[in-house]
Amino acid sequence: MPRFDMRDKDGIIFDPIAPRAGEKLVAKCTLVGLTPNDKRHVEWSLERFNDGKNFTLAVDTDVLQFNQPIPRLQAIHGTDSPDWYLIFDPLDRDDIGNLTCRLTDTNLRDVYLTRFLNVISEPVVLESSTKDIEVSDGDSVTLICNAQGYPTPKIEWQKADARPLTSGYIRQVGSQLQLYHVSSKDTGIYKCLASNLVGFGSEWTLKLSVRFRPYIYCQREVGQATDFQVDVYMECYVYGYPPPKISWRKERSAGLPNMKYDTDIWNSQKYLIEATIPEMSICTDCILSRLTIINVEQADLGHYYINATSPGFPSEFGKITLYQTPDCQQFITHRDNKGCI
Repeated sequence: MPRFDMRDKDGIIFDPIAPRAGEKLVAKCTLVGLTPNDKRHVEWSLERFNDGKNFTLAVDTDVLQFNQPIPRLQAIHGTDSPDWYLIFDPLDRDDIGNLTCRLTDTNLRDVYLTRFLNVISEPVVLESSTKDIEVSDGDSVTLICNAQGYPTPKIEWQKADARPLTSGYIRQVGSQLQLYHVSSKDTGIYKCLASNLVGFGSEWTLKLSVRFRPYIYCQREVGQATDFQVDVYMECYVYGYPPPKISWRKERSAGLPNMKYDTDIWNSQKYLIEATIPEMSICTDCILSRLTIINVEQADLGHYYINATSPGFPSEFGKITLYQTPDCQQFITHRDNKGCI
C-alpha cells in the first residue's frame, strides 16, 4: 500500500514556508511505494479555521472550489509522477486552516497528511464583534472584539474621546472589555484596534448608550429690568437617554394668597423655546434648552419651571426665578429694542 512521504517533518511541503495573504503558495504531497502500474488518486481538502467549513478543493488535476469570480486554484499531477501539487494564486486570508491531501482509493484504509496552513496577514476585525448597544444604568456589559490575522493580533480598547476607561487607563488590552455597573459617564464611542507584526489592520467602533433617568442643571435665577423692551433668556442643561421631552411652564397667581397655578409655555410673540445639542467636549446625552422672554414686563417676573420626561423614568423638574433689576442686564434684545435708558 502506498503511503505519503514523511521525510519532511511537516509532510506537506509549502513554498514559501511562511505564506502571506495575496501571494502565491505551492503545496506538495508525495506518495512513496507506488508500483509502475499503480494508478492512484489524491484529494485535497481544507478545513477553514475561521468558520469551521470543510471544502474539497481538488482531485488530481480537477479543481472543485474557488473558481469564482476568478479561478485562483490550480491542481497539478503528472501521469507517472509521485507528486501532487495544489497552487493557491493568490492565497486568501480566509485560507488559514487544516490542509489535507488524502489517498482516495485505499480499500477503507485512511491514508492522508494534514498540515496547518498559517496565512500571514494584517489583522481585520470580524463582523461578529459587538455592534452598537444600549444598556440600562447599573447594568454590566461585555464588549467583544474578534479579530483575524496571523500572527495572532493584539487587541486594544479605548474611547474615541481618549477619556479613561472604567479601569482608569486610556487603553486596555484584550479581546473583551468588561464594564461593570455602567452609568451615563460610560456612554460614548468605543474603539477596538487590532495589530500584529504585519501591520495595524482595521479598526472597529461601536456606540455604547446607557439609558438613565433625566436630570437637569439650571441657573437658579436671572435678573432683568422691566418695561424697557429688552429680552431675557434662561438656560438649562437637560441630561437623559433616550433624549427627554422638554417643556416649560410659568407659575402664576390665582388672585388669592398662596394660590398659584402653572401655565404651559409655547413659542409665540412672547416666548421663544430653543434646544441645541452641545459639543461632546461639553457634555454627552444632554440638551441645552433656552427659554427667551420677549419684552420683559412686570407680569413676567416670577418662577419658571422646566420639565423633562423620558419613557420608563419619573419626570424631572428644574426651577429658575426671574427677578427685577434696576438696570438692563441682558444680552439678547428685541429687534425693536430702544435700549435701556
